[in-house]
Amino acid sequence: MRGELDGLVRRADRLGGTLGVVAHDLGTGERAEMNAGRRFTSASVIKLAVMATVLAEAGAGGLSLDDRVPAPPDARVPGSGVIKDLADAAEFSVRDLVTLMIIVSDNTATNLLIDLVGRDAVNAWCARRGLHGTVLARVMMDAAARERGDENLTIPADVAALLTGLVRGELLGEEGTAFALDVLARQQVNDRLPRHLPPGVTLAHKTGELASVCHDAGIVLAEGRDPIILVAMTEGIDSEHEAAALIAETGRAVYTATGLTPPPHPSPTHPSPTP
Repeated sequence: MRGELDGLVRRADRLGGTLGVVAHDLGTGERAEMNAGRRFTSASVIKLAVMATVLAEAGAGGLSLDDRVPAPPDARVPGSGVIKDLADAAEFSVRDLVTLMIIVSDNTATNLLIDLVGRDAVNAWCARRGLHGTVLARVMMDAAARERGDENLTIPADVAALLTGLVRGELLGEEGTAFALDVLARQQVNDRLPRHLPPGVTLAHKTGELASVCHDAGIVLAEGRDPIILVAMTEGIDSEHEAAALIAETGRAVYTATGLTPPPHPSPTHPSPTP
């Protein structure tokens, strides 16, 4: 696995950017890391931490997923998502906000949830879980904050640790874990790690993108085997197409190395003899 991933890291370098990878087979213990401690602009991958904080609060009784949250016009922000386009929807359940934040990366839903639990609560949750390379510095689509240099950041190792703790049931209660995995499995942006996913295998994942930033991170769930944690983050590659293709190839390399996808048979050097 490591050799092919090294080649993909070099390919990212040639494209003017950086590829960070963590691949961890929880069954065999095999693990490969490339730039795992390098800080990346998190883009929408930070929404994993927001989701975990909200579900932890719900599990502790601080809020309910059935609670209704107003979505006034002045709270709606552009970018990804659908709430900004819904003229007749005045409020949403916390459950639906989390769902929209993950499956269509809804920025308005994310900001409403950050306002609900507080930005400090998200950062405190990350700190308690040892995710010290991750920070939520601003809400979504806050251009003024970005200009000040307030940026949401994370490292591939933190994202992998969060996903590992989630699938092992170490972060949330049983109900919260099941809900989080179900929502992640319904992700609708599937042009990266799922591109070469073998049939019958599920990827519960979250993507993220900004200018010259492209990520995908998730949990590979296949019947009859333990999960695989897979995080691929790129920054500095101007072409979104190239960055997405690089992440897709990262997925292919990991699926092959872990036995999910059989390696291709080499073409025969000589034609088979005619009987």
